[in-house]
Amino acid sequence: MWPKELKYSNMKELRVAVVGQPNVGKSCLLNALASSRIVVSNYPGTTVELTRAKKVIGDTRIYFEDTPGIYSISDRSEEEKVTEKAIFEEKVDRAVIIADSTSLDRSLYLALQILEARIPIIIALNFIEDAQKKGITIDHEKLRSLLNIPIVPINPLTNKGISQLLDAIVNFEGGSADSFNVEYDDDIEKAINGLSPCIGGTVLPRRFVALRILEEDEDFEKYLEDKGMIKQVKQGLDKHHPRVYEDIAITRYGTACFIAEKVTQIVPLEKGRKKLQDKIDGILLDNTWGVITSVLSLLFIFGVLLYLGNLIQGSLMGWVESLQSYLGTAETSIVNMVLVQGITGVAAGVSIALPYVFLFYIILALLEDSGILSRFTVNVDRFLATFGLPAKAFIPLALGLGCTAPATTATRVVSSKKEQFHTASFFAFVPCSSRIAIIMGVVGYFGGIGLAFSVFVTLLIAGLIWALVIKKVTHAKGEPLLLELPPYRKPAVKNVVIKSWIRMREFVYIVIPFLIIGGIVYGILDTLGLTNAVVEPFSPITAWLGLPSVTIIPLIFGFLQKDLTGAMLLSVIGTEVSSVLTPIQIYTFGVAATIGIPCIIALGMLIREFGFRKAILLTASSIFYGLLLAGFIWRAISIL
Repeated sequence: MWPKELKYSNMKELRVAVVGQPNVGKSCLLNALASSRIVVSNYPGTTVELTRAKKVIGDTRIYFEDTPGIYSISDRSEEEKVTEKAIFEEKVDRAVIIADSTSLDRSLYLALQILEARIPIIIALNFIEDAQKKGITIDHEKLRSLLNIPIVPINPLTNKGISQLLDAIVNFEGGSADSFNVEYDDDIEKAINGLSPCIGGTVLPRRFVALRILEEDEDFEKYLEDKGMIKQVKQGLDKHHPRVYEDIAITRYGTACFIAEKVTQIVPLEKGRKKLQDKIDGILLDNTWGVITSVLSLLFIFGVLLYLGNLIQGSLMGWVESLQSYLGTAETSIVNMVLVQGITGVAAGVSIALPYVFLFYIILALLEDSGILSRFTVNVDRFLATFGLPAKAFIPLALGLGCTAPATTATRVVSSKKEQFHTASFFAFVPCSSRIAIIMGVVGYFGGIGLAFSVFVTLLIAGLIWALVIKKVTHAKGEPLLLELPPYRKPAVKNVVIKSWIRMREFVYIVIPFLIIGGIVYGILDTLGLTNAVVEPFSPITAWLGLPSVTIIPLIFGFLQKDLTGAMLLSVIGTEVSSVLTPIQIYTFGVAATIGIPCIIALGMLIREFGFRKAILLTASSIFYGLLLAGFIWRAISIL
């Protein structure tokens, strides 16, 4: 629902839906229109839920709603259902259709669908410069006259056309009834006219609702007063249109292509010269070199992340030790000792997690906005298919490198609930940014790069074993990958920084308070001599792992919030980790802390998506598997 605001008599309110296909720049446009700080992604599947923003221009308050990226409106996918509901079930005053100038026909198909609902629309032509580089020129004035709606060329990154677009939204010219209308053949038009008189209970045009019913959109059948009319009308279409929904789509798409051809001029590019993008794609999308290049690139990225993170962590750890030294000279009252633990917990957590988490999000944003991540998707798809994972599983798995909670929601892009749960089970082995911080900030910093790399390899091997078992039990098969590759683009610094901050603010707003509470709780337990009472029941676990019994505390706190793990480890054994734990113990701790569903927040998301029983079963089994594997590895290495 739209946000409820106090209404002022002198303020006009407009509800505007922002609609477009994946990778067309909807979220980026919303940033430019309303200075809204939202996540902007350069590959499909990240905008599953709606994002809203508000802008006041003079006496007009505009509510923008960013809908998921879709190619057409139907009820066949989660994204399409959400967009359909946002546009047709809520009161929308305007719809801004963001059109990709490099593939205008596909964007026009979506625009024609919304025009059929007689909703006033404005087309924002994006990627004009990209189209010109490909030799494509669009006559937007001619397009305006054909469709009889406002057409505004834009570039959200440079704010080109943004003021004109806002002006077109506020001062919309021309009525929706005067806009372009798709004409179907006589049989389909007759069927539309036959259904229309039986439609009621909606403010939407009867013709539009009749079309949606003929296209087998079940969400619109509730408006049909006589359900028997569907069968009767379709019987009359059986001879010439046995699959009428396909014929409607073909006619609409043919109309979109006809209009696009009328307003598009193609200028031949210089021959004999292969574009840089084609050369890069020739390597990244090659069956052999693409996989090799992707793997090497990911290894390089993690190497850079580890190197830079270690440099920053080294500086911050020096600051933490100085702070501890200073606080250690203060008054030794019970209250002071508890507060010291709380402050130390925050400082240690920030020094361990912050460098790696923030750097990771910056690198992820650069990969997304440059278009490289989509190429990695194609190469990883070949790998996923081997283990029966659907191709779209890469989208939530890639998001899982950032945070498991939104990645769990993103499993909706996968077709069936069974495949969604199958995909979610692999989050136990995909290191989120917080687990990456543990591997690099604890294992890598105190044990060395080799140990950190070993933990990553262990995660991979553990995931492969899990995948083979799951595939054998469920007989899972992958599905073909349908993914549009965006062109390579230069990432905008402002967009990368905003996106990284949005993903980081959970750490600032949620994790830091947890760090304070965790440090204080441990301080109270330690001061009152209750630590052993808490630790003792879990001693069989630490004994199995070959770790000091006190290390169960960071493992338990880590399940509340993964970023607490490193900080609590430093709280219970001090900053000189390498002098207390042997390298093999540091490695074992890293494996035990990273394999499994990462935290209670992720568990909550699993419960919401798959139900309590499945979520608990998956969480318990993955944690048990991680602890079992870590203990076996410790024993094997100890013997060797």
